[in-house]
Amino acid sequence: MQPLPPNAPPRIGDYTLLAALGRGAMGSVYLARSRGGRPVAVKVARAELADNPEFRERFRREVEMARSVGGFWTATVVGADPDADRPWMATEYVPGPTLHQAVQDYGPLPERAVRRLAGGLAEALVAIHGAGLVHRDLKPSNVLLANDGPRVIDFGIARAMEHSALTEAGIVFGTPGYLSPEQVVGSKISPQSDVFALGSVLVYAATGAGPFGEGATSALVYRVVHQEPDLSRVPPGLVPLIVPCLVREPLHRPSPARLLELIGPPSSEPSWLPAQIRTLVEQRHTELRELPAKPPTRVLAEERKPPTRLLVEDPPPAAAPAVPKVVPPSGPIRPYTPPSKKSGVQFKTSRAVGLGWTAAHALAAVVCGSIADSASGAQSGVRLAAFLAFGVFALVAIRLLVGTVRTPLTIDVGPDGITVSSGEQKRRLPWYAISRVKVEGPNSRPWVVVWLVGAAQVPETLGRGSFQSYKGGLRVYPISHERYRKRRERDVAELRSALAWYGPTVYDAR
Repeated sequence: MQPLPPNAPPRIGDYTLLAALGRGAMGSVYLARSRGGRPVAVKVARAELADNPEFRERFRREVEMARSVGGFWTATVVGADPDADRPWMATEYVPGPTLHQAVQDYGPLPERAVRRLAGGLAEALVAIHGAGLVHRDLKPSNVLLANDGPRVIDFGIARAMEHSALTEAGIVFGTPGYLSPEQVVGSKISPQSDVFALGSVLVYAATGAGPFGEGATSALVYRVVHQEPDLSRVPPGLVPLIVPCLVREPLHRPSPARLLELIGPPSSEPSWLPAQIRTLVEQRHTELRELPAKPPTRVLAEERKPPTRLLVEDPPPAAAPAVPKVVPPSGPIRPYTPPSKKSGVQFKTSRAVGLGWTAAHALAAVVCGSIADSASGAQSGVRLAAFLAFGVFALVAIRLLVGTVRTPLTIDVGPDGITVSSGEQKRRLPWYAISRVKVEGPNSRPWVVVWLVGAAQVPETLGRGSFQSYKGGLRVYPISHERYRKRRERDVAELRSALAWYGPTVYDAR
């Protein structure tokens, strides 16, 4: 916890603010005390978002969803006012670190602690799903560690199992690395999606890393869909518990209730947390007891001033696109929030590979030319065939050389759309101008193809066949035509993942 910032209000609702717990894209979280002396965590929305009717409706939904969830292992909502000048919600204060903080600072949890964590999270999911909700963003930073067990927090992007007008089809919510395969590809989300995330959280707790590694968001979501999770460092005793959670087919994953049966009764030991984390929790309890009942006089003096538009200085969250966290929970995740949400992913044609193929064909032409030479002593038929081959290899080498010396084409897929460039020349296609995008063509010559909305203007070509008509759309970018097959297949797969992630509403996976 940190001291209150100078512009923090002295009170929110009936709660006196004591310290700052954190802040982010959606607003700030404060430690506060109720009139009766109970410590609470108060989440206050950003001033910029308070004027947005859609945000207020989402905040109201979050409050309703969090209140509807009972059970032992979720933070209880004790107060809220979505209609205040700055919408706020108060929950019980859990004086423990997040799982992410604990593992980062003290290393992976021992097997016994991971089992207890699994039991608490499974029981929390039973309560969440029993309320008709899917959390959709279960991850290490949304799990608090308390002396008596874990707590699941943040229902900011939880969704009712029935259709909600606030949820757009095809929009991806959640955090890369903990998303289920069905979330990545935009299929129907169910309670089993949370079970997949639970398995990923347990891998992180046991090893210090997620089951699909780290890196760019497109790489993470590709691994989730196409590769097996890495469980090589998971203790053998936990593998039978985690493996069923991470199967790709949702119907084959166990329910949270079934997981509780697999886990068995909890250990009878007095504390489930490792000593270092237990000491940290006890220190936070001590700090809590030592906090003054009221904030410092300097802050109280501000109570006499007219109310101000309080808090935080973070930049407002991105509107529609976002991820990767991909995204703050209030909006769709668009890849590359962690690690680089604004830059997207980039691909370019390869000059080095083109030069290599040029040299190979030129060498073949030289060999054929020497055989076709009358001085070679070869038979006339052989010399004729060699001469024809010389012509073919020479023409191909010239064509490759011409293509190689030209400036490579580059394609960027990001939150704002698709940009194709050749040196200083750029052609940008924002997502709102695209009605459909897909990877099309034979395996040896695949293209990124887009179909524009009716009012969009067709960009001028950048050469290499870019922005040429194709089946009612436009061929935009040749995907690694000059590369060898395996590299081309890898680039195709990663480009598909990037298109599905950044443009989920227009990407055509067929």
